[in-house]
Amino acid sequence: MDESLKRRILVVEDVPEISLQMSGMLRGKGHQVLLASDATEAFEIAKSKRPTIVLTDLDLPTLVLLVRLIREHQDLKETPIAIIDINEPVIDKELGLNVLADFEELDKLIQCVQPGR
Repeated sequence: MDESLKRRILVVEDVPEISLQMSGMLRGKGHQVLLASDATEAFEIAKSKRPTIVLTDLDLPTLVLLVRLIREHQDLKETPIAIIDINEPVIDKELGLNVLADFEELDKLIQCVQPGR
């Protein structure tokens, strides 16, 4: 993979099997993957590692907290937060999530984010 297309992706997932599956797929595409199991852990990682994208799950118990922490932090507030859900869920627009239908849409989002983010 072209070095300029690699990104640092923070996967926030409380189900270990899903976390491993998503991180394996992303690493297979050449991305650096950071893992967290809840909002507090993810926020601490995000502050120190500055991920390009935060990829999480609509069913994450701490999803609203995660979004609030990221959006209220001066250096992180522009970081895209995405979920993958093929069912096109109804989500409060105030959360500002990127709802993606599949990993192909994730690839497109990743490519749109500037390197170094």
